[in-house]
Amino acid sequence: MARILEVTVERSDDGTRSAGLDRVVVEAPLQLRARGVPVATLMRTPGHDVELVRGLLHAESVVAGTITQIDEDAIELDCEPSAFAGRGLLASAACGVCGRVAIADLERRATAVGSDASTTFTVLASLPEKLRAAQQVFEDTGGLHAAGLFTLAGERVAVREDVGRHNAVDKLAGWALSTGLVADHVLFLSGRAGYELVQKAVMLGVPIVASVSAPSSLAIELAERFNVALVGFVRGKRANVYAHGWRIKPT
Repeated sequence: MARILEVTVERSDDGTRSAGLDRVVVEAPLQLRARGVPVATLMRTPGHDVELVRGLLHAESVVAGTITQIDEDAIELDCEPSAFAGRGLLASAACGVCGRVAIADLERRATAVGSDASTTFTVLASLPEKLRAAQQVFEDTGGLHAAGLFTLAGERVAVREDVGRHNAVDKLAGWALSTGLVADHVLFLSGRAGYELVQKAVMLGVPIVASVSAPSSLAIELAERFNVALVGFVRGKRANVYAHGWRIKPT
């Protein structure tokens, strides 16, 4: 069974704000080591880790003599590290670490968002419809995630789609970097707000991340640490604020 963490939130319901509790799924890194050498880091919900790795290795045609869980954070594989050479899919299998072998490396490269930018619940409530209206391919297929960059007033700047949530954000980040337009905007997501997506926002310098769905425990921790407002379950007139609620004004 997936691990659950209880966190404090600020709920907004039709303009009324109140403190409350919410339950979020735990997300944590799992390092894979081939005979002691780190070869990949996966973001996952702890539990059934050996099964996760066995299935992943099978899909990648990597043969390991044994798969041993060293501790909660690491798996040891009885195979040569060279078995993973050139397997970019495996290195980024959890959509989060971009081929890095240690989550700490990502955190050392990140800096807290210094902007004092803020927006309102009214603006956030308008974003799901605006994002959906810009999803041209989704309308035809129903099979894509989207990430949108909006001004603090709710004006659509750019939207990108992809079958992968992280890919959609990467496409949007690539566009923003090429134009120099990155700070003081809202990143709005069509799906779950996991660690990897908040990390990408931090690296981009975006002060507010919001989603129609739930965040993970590690996403909340990262947002809190790096001064990013994190808002989930933005649906109709309701939303939950998980980090830096000072960035979200009532109206």
